[in-house]
Amino acid sequence: MVLALFFSIASCDNEGIVGGELTSGEDRVETSTFAIEDISVVSDNGFSGLLSYSGIGIVNDPVYGTITSSGLLKPSITQAEIDNFSENFSLKLMLHFNAARYGDTTGTSQYNIYEINERWRGEEIQYNDPVSVDQSTLIGTFQVSDEDSVKVPVSQAFNQKYRQFFNDTTALRDSTYRFEFPGLAIVPAGQNTKIDFLRHQEAADDTSNTPVTRFLVENQQDSLIATMPVIDHGNSMTRTNAPENTDGLVLHNTMENILNVNIDIPADEFLGREVVNAQLIFNVDTTPEDMAPMIFRRLDNEFIRGHIFETDPLSLHSEIFARQASVGATLDDEDNVYRVALTQFVIDRLYGEGETSPPLYITNQGNNGLYVSTTFYGPDAAENLRPRLIITTINPDN
Repeated sequence: MVLALFFSIASCDNEGIVGGELTSGEDRVETSTFAIEDISVVSDNGFSGLLSYSGIGIVNDPVYGTITSSGLLKPSITQAEIDNFSENFSLKLMLHFNAARYGDTTGTSQYNIYEINERWRGEEIQYNDPVSVDQSTLIGTFQVSDEDSVKVPVSQAFNQKYRQFFNDTTALRDSTYRFEFPGLAIVPAGQNTKIDFLRHQEAADDTSNTPVTRFLVENQQDSLIATMPVIDHGNSMTRTNAPENTDGLVLHNTMENILNVNIDIPADEFLGREVVNAQLIFNVDTTPEDMAPMIFRRLDNEFIRGHIFETDPLSLHSEIFARQASVGATLDDEDNVYRVALTQFVIDRLYGEGETSPPLYITNQGNNGLYVSTTFYGPDAAENLRPRLIITTINPDN
């Protein structure tokens, strides 16, 4: 009987009356709703390198601020396809873009290519900590509107510099290249109105061999001689002029904002009862969708994740980035709500031996190089919109 009740409860869609459709044993089922008020926003900056995408461009988002982003690229000097970079060869960028753009999707973006000014490593750089770029010498330039790819030649001076490292025959060739050749930065011109995303990784289930951004070696007749993969890449991004949101809870998948949710459950209210379902509810505030022109597009947030750490992590964004989420939820498009299943979390807190509950850290999407933001209603919103925990129990003695 207990199992039958459990599956009936778990399959019920109406968050406010979980278990309310039961036709027998209704006196055994009880649903309790608790407002979650102890929520704070933790400011941090996630890693911005070696991700699936690199953002390039400028977008002025009236809700989430002005984002300025340059793409950092460093070509390989592998000799797998050629063993010498001839004077007749030239290096070109083959840029492949994600289909979705962020901002004014009707606009044409102008980009300039410069050499990076400092040593950097994709596995170390972070958002809002921009990498220095030498804009005194132009290496290349291009425009892009809605194309899925663009091929861009680079200057002869840059070709010559790359050639010297490629043709180096000393034993220190690789280490010298790593420390003395910082690579290229794709920098948006001031009039840009959107973010384009360079693609660096195929989908896990991709059977069509989706092309990724890379470098090409061509001869004077523009015939392909070799392909040089990108050995390091990243986003050099800053967010400025973000309006203060005093009512809602703003999340960025760049982990600039992380929700710290503390759940204090009154255990004495559940004496003699068994928890069979618990859901943490976040309602999405759709107001931001009405605060931008029709031609303005944001990337959709499809899911949220929750991480639980029994001890405080030394680096919150590092731990969230490296560890699999403890819980998660996909967006209910019809109700604009996320329902995070917390049944085991609640059981552990009510009946476990620990006296305190660790916080639940909520982030949106994964940090994959795309820029995705969302807003939840906060604790001061209307009762049916504020964050809340819904716990369904049964009394096994009835």
